[in-house]
Amino acid sequence: MSCTNTLTFTVPQHNTLDPLTLAATIQALLNNPQHLNALPGLSLRDSSAPQSLPTASQQVTLQYVANTMVHEYAVLGHWEVGSTHKYRSQLQQIINLLGPDRLTSSLCTDDLTNLKASLKHKNKNSLSLPEVDLSWDDLEESEGNIGGETIHRYFNLLKRFIIYCEESNYPLGQIDMNVKLAGKSPTTSHYLTFDPTELEAILTSRVYTTEPTERFRWTPYSYCFWLPLLGVFTGARPGELCQLYAGDVFEESGIPVIRITDRGPLQRLKTDASARHIPIHPQLLATGFLDFVAMRRKEGGRFQPLFPELPYDQRHGHARAASRWFSGQGITDLGYLSACGLSKGMGYCLYSFRHTFIDMLRKVGVQEMMIKTLVGHTLEDDVTINYGQNFSLAQRHEKLAHLRLDVDLSHIAWENYQRLQRLKPHCQKNRRAATQRR
Repeated sequence: MSCTNTLTFTVPQHNTLDPLTLAATIQALLNNPQHLNALPGLSLRDSSAPQSLPTASQQVTLQYVANTMVHEYAVLGHWEVGSTHKYRSQLQQIINLLGPDRLTSSLCTDDLTNLKASLKHKNKNSLSLPEVDLSWDDLEESEGNIGGETIHRYFNLLKRFIIYCEESNYPLGQIDMNVKLAGKSPTTSHYLTFDPTELEAILTSRVYTTEPTERFRWTPYSYCFWLPLLGVFTGARPGELCQLYAGDVFEESGIPVIRITDRGPLQRLKTDASARHIPIHPQLLATGFLDFVAMRRKEGGRFQPLFPELPYDQRHGHARAASRWFSGQGITDLGYLSACGLSKGMGYCLYSFRHTFIDMLRKVGVQEMMIKTLVGHTLEDDVTINYGQNFSLAQRHEKLAHLRLDVDLSHIAWENYQRLQRLKPHCQKNRRAATQRR
């Protein structure tokens, strides 16, 4: 009969401290009692237990190294706050498949090939990797399985784990790191772009055509109206748009701009290159975007969120609720896309507006380096970026103004949408404030 005790810790709130990582580290330490001797002021009854944590040359289990790796990568910032939970979960699934109690010295090339076989049959909704079965060769892959990009992420995570063991001088078996995945490259995007017909379906559906005199059951949140428009006319990532504050929209050198930054509360950037000023497209101005921003600023000043109805999640940021609204949450909720005759399974999501924006800029002849500047892609690989003006705001504004949709947008106006919001007062609830108080 085993006996367990439950400990309760009070941990101070900290932006970079992940309580789940802390809990996993403490649990791993308690699972290996001999390691407690390394802590000041503690001793165990068993005097034969080692008096320190394992040295690099000692044999350790895959689980022990995985816990250590997750802790170091989270604390040192190798993984972003929003990505740590995902990578931790995926690495744990890999370790469970390989065997948590195995020693690092038993890792070999077969582990890479077995993971490849398992990933081909991993279901999207499963939190575990299926055991390798020789009969799989006779089975077809299911449409419910994970895609190529996710497969590459899992596979590269095991390679990263092996490299971590090697860098930490933990003993390894014979491993051929040249084992590769066939098929889709991880750099190939699986998000489709919208063609004019699909954009028309989205921009003439219920969000933009419902009249105040009609009876409707859906909730007219502000982000439902603005995110598709902002996405297709700015090319910004959904997470960048969902975290905007009223003060991130202002005028610079006579040009209205949107500032993508991580300087505000709970804001984050994907990379340093993501920080940028995006000139506001004339169509957004005509639709009433500045009036919307002025309304938000009047409600709470420069740090009033543009979309306070979106809750904040430390793991996913601000965009999760918006993404679920647009793409759905499984077969019981197909999202706004279904009302437009589209679906996430076809390769469409909020990110598709970003890819559509890039595609439209290329079609009107905007050079690649200008596009990178507008969408926040790194320029360090482009030697010529060291020459010239690096594209002034006026130049970016001029190029962006040439972007046109082959869709009639004359029916879209923020003023009309506000009439719908007055009929559903609960759509104005500030979920961001409620989340922050917790």
